Amino acid sequence: MQFISDQAGIMRRYIREKQNWDIHIKEVKDFILKSSKTKKKNKVVVLGSGWLLDLPLKELSGSFKEVVLIDIYHPKQIQQKAKKFPNITFQIDDITGGLIDFFYNHRKQKALISTIESFKYKIPENTDFIISLNILCQLHIILVDYLKKYNLYSDQELKMIEKQIQLSHINMLPQEKSCLITDFEEEIYDSENNLVGINPLLHLDLPEGNYSKNWQWKFDSLMTYRPDAKTFFNTTAIDF
Repeated sequence: MQFISDQAGIMRRYIREKQNWDIHIKEVKDFILKSSKTKKKNKVVVLGSGWLLDLPLKELSGSFKEVVLIDIYHPKQIQQKAKKFPNITFQIDDITGGLIDFFYNHRKQKALISTIESFKYKIPENTDFIISLNILCQLHIILVDYLKKYNLYSDQELKMIEKQIQLSHINMLPQEKSCLITDFEEEIYDSENNLVGINPLLHLDLPEGNYSKNWQWKFDSLMTYRPDAKTFFNTTAIDF
């Protein structure tokens, strides 16, 4: 399904867009550290750790007894980098609760949409603080793009799959232990910086939380993501 190549593409884009991305990265790190202050300090779990670009790894390692990084693939460079932190462990997992294998195995045979409601990810036991790291709006993308190749599902059914994946993710995040970082809206600009379109990225209402913060992430200003437009994301961070 090209999860590894997609992850490599993130790092290439960061290198191209470093100045704009660094502003976004600082916002994410600052919010995570603020959210972490009110949590018990035994175990912190990070969902969608990836390249660790926007995770304050050193600070979390120093504050918590155990740091668990969860993703479907951990780049070797990141595993090497983390060796200097003895309390960090890597866990390879599908945080959709098994939908990746399910749809791969049913790629040529249509599955009942209602079936996916039973797929739920189980957070590691005794977690004191859980960070959903800019993954909510991305969980479905590669999976749905893969399904489109087989023309088994209508556009409406694909939207239902997207919504259910997002709902399951939100519902499994525990109250008073969670920090959610996610893009919620995509803004499209032309080469003259005129706003030409806005696309919602989520199909659900986000929790109000104890406090939150929004900002704009200039994801692609060089028009390499879209050949004819710049792509910016509106991002939110919520402690709940």
